[in-house]
Amino acid sequence: MTEEFLQYIWKHALFNRSALKTTNGKSIEIIRCGLHNSDAGPDFFNAQIRVGETLWAGNVEVHIKSSDWFKHKHQNDGAYKNVILHVVWENDKEIELPGNFVLPALELKDFVEKDIYQKYEELKNSSKSIPCENEIQKVNQLTITSWLDRLVSERLERKTNLISSNLEKSINDWEETFYRLILRTLGNPLNSEPFERLATVLPFKTIHKHRANILQVEALLLGQAGFLEDTFKDDYVTRLQQEYQYLKHKLNLTPMSKSEWKFMRIRPPQFPTIRLAQLAAVIHSKEHLFREAMDANTEYDIIKLFSVTPSEYWLTHFQPDKLSSRKAGAIGKSTIEILIINAVIPTMFIYGRNTGKDEILEKALDILRIIKPEKNTIIKKWESIGIHAADAYETQALLQLRKEYCDQRRCVNCAIGHQLMNVK
Repeated sequence: MTEEFLQYIWKHALFNRSALKTTNGKSIEIIRCGLHNSDAGPDFFNAQIRVGETLWAGNVEVHIKSSDWFKHKHQNDGAYKNVILHVVWENDKEIELPGNFVLPALELKDFVEKDIYQKYEELKNSSKSIPCENEIQKVNQLTITSWLDRLVSERLERKTNLISSNLEKSINDWEETFYRLILRTLGNPLNSEPFERLATVLPFKTIHKHRANILQVEALLLGQAGFLEDTFKDDYVTRLQQEYQYLKHKLNLTPMSKSEWKFMRIRPPQFPTIRLAQLAAVIHSKEHLFREAMDANTEYDIIKLFSVTPSEYWLTHFQPDKLSSRKAGAIGKSTIEILIINAVIPTMFIYGRNTGKDEILEKALDILRIIKPEKNTIIKKWESIGIHAADAYETQALLQLRKEYCDQRRCVNCAIGHQLMNVK
């Protein structure tokens, strides 16, 4: 037995309510179970319960044993003085509140069907990566569809927490915040941290002042990343190095170490060096990158925004001084789609919300619905059990479901788990 399960039972009133009594024999009528509280304090706020002839309004606390009240030291916490009912699995101790008020207790173990707890145990202790994978086909499509809608918003909210933090640090500078998010996303997954650090040692305001000169933009990005500290043979890279040394001294810059970057197990088109050259081309060609991204109406508009061919040297090089037989070029469509999903859409979402521009917020969700489904091991697993995503909107929801619910066995908080626990 867990408190999580008891809270779930109370929240959804999954017990026989017809003959409820307190442990000392008074009748109980539940008018309102209260609002579930996930923070500190009582488990449910603003409940309304009739005990005997008296109608009480206040809070409800849930424990496995009533003696847990003292174990958790609630007797010393003023937040619990307005508790009107103690919901427990086993009442092993009477609780007395200040003023000689004996806290009414409801012992649930005789009012809950065994099948519900058995199903909870099966899901909670499942060895499968998706606990309900053998039974999910029992869940009606309306439940799944509405739950995925909720999960998309949850996932965007989670992503916007990072944006909010950066926005606060930059004193509401949306361009700086967007630049940081683009850099982090370009490094996904192995170089996210060094790309994010690069945004710190090379702020957007610094590079934007030099955006008219592509040589300087490349020199700043590659130099601050630590990629221009070696001795080079190619004339173009030597020019970049000389330009960087001049800007480094002029702007009092401190570069990163090249050792911070990862190249192992990465395909050349995804090397951080070529990514920086591609980003340099985007910054050079777009004076107002953030504004244009927020004004974009379709996936195609955003793809066009980032599909900028880098300078000639980088068409035949993925790293400085290393000629490649493979042709390089602009950022590929699949990478831009990752940028759209992980940088542009979350920024649109929070920008629309924070500025009261609901049309931008809605546009963000609409664009997600026209991007093809993502392909990764998590999405393939969902497909193997019959859950097929139609677009990136649904794959984002399925990623949220897996990471925040399945992996953490939060089946009682999941609409799918809730229906399965109540299937007769």
